[in-house]
Amino acid sequence: MKKIIALASFVIFGASLAGSALALSPLEAIYAARPDLQKAFAGTERHEAIAGSAAGFLINLEDWAGQYGWRTYAELASYKPAGVVPMKSARAGAVPKVSAAKYIVIDDASGEILAANKAGESWPIASITKLMTTGLALDSGLDVGGVGDVKTSDEVGGARLNVAAGTKFTVRDLLAATLVGSANNAANAVARLTGLAKADFVKAMNARAAKLGLVQTQFVDPTGIELGNVSTAREVAYFAKKAFDNENIRRFTGSSRIHLAALNDVNYVRDIASTNWMLYNSAYDDVYVTAGKTGFLNESGWNAVVQLHPMSDKDSRRSLTVVVLGAESRRASFDDVAVLARGAWGNFSW
Repeated sequence: MKKIIALASFVIFGASLAGSALALSPLEAIYAARPDLQKAFAGTERHEAIAGSAAGFLINLEDWAGQYGWRTYAELASYKPAGVVPMKSARAGAVPKVSAAKYIVIDDASGEILAANKAGESWPIASITKLMTTGLALDSGLDVGGVGDVKTSDEVGGARLNVAAGTKFTVRDLLAATLVGSANNAANAVARLTGLAKADFVKAMNARAAKLGLVQTQFVDPTGIELGNVSTAREVAYFAKKAFDNENIRRFTGSSRIHLAALNDVNYVRDIASTNWMLYNSAYDDVYVTAGKTGFLNESGWNAVVQLHPMSDKDSRRSLTVVVLGAESRRASFDDVAVLARGAWGNFSW
């Protein structure tokens, strides 16, 4: 009788284990069976990448599945990109050499990473920070049709609107000044107009980065003037693409020039050119830039994230997001983006 009870208990226990195994998703089951993945990705939900591990530039376990896993495991077929996955040409050459310390090239339609160098290493991103600032402000309900002013407390140096404290603009113009001219006082004004104190706004920026699973992205101010605003080429590409999906951000970051007029100072009327030379310099006439943001600090060099496709493409099917960090000059940062994009279009077919 005791043997029968013991056997029944074993069967029930075994059935319980089997049920638990059946409850695992295909990706979770693969993760559970592969110690190498467990050493690269941690956490109980998204299994975020462990900095300095074999995860490299990947963001989390699902990123691994979307980039590599579906190619090896039939049960991960659902992670295959929905768009056309670019195929590497049999005659593909080497990735062009660039001055940037770190870079990444991503196909927008599929999310496929076409080229990368040190794309998982942390770097000060400077004014690229403003993409997170404006994205968070707009998603927080900032009234684009409203009015705001620039206060003394918004001043932090660097690029700025050269106006007196109390000068008023439309919120739309403050957003444009932030994204086109990269004005730091405008960026701080945008953050303040959400109703949050600066410290609380920065907390919200970091909370958003954490929610996106960007474990190496950290913000300490809304402008990017502080060295503590850091990310990686891969993570910049990730949050920049989400920012560019916003109509206002995409329109401003794709504008070569804006016209600003203060509402309470008739003498302040300015035309401000974009910090992104690729929008108007003839050296880049073969590419069509849909969005982009630059950033510079002495300590970080010249940074840029640009979304672009060949000028000859009418349907944007070869649109790429290219991030370069630490280029040796402003011109070099744009040349690096162009060279990497042209290299990808030459080495892959869509």
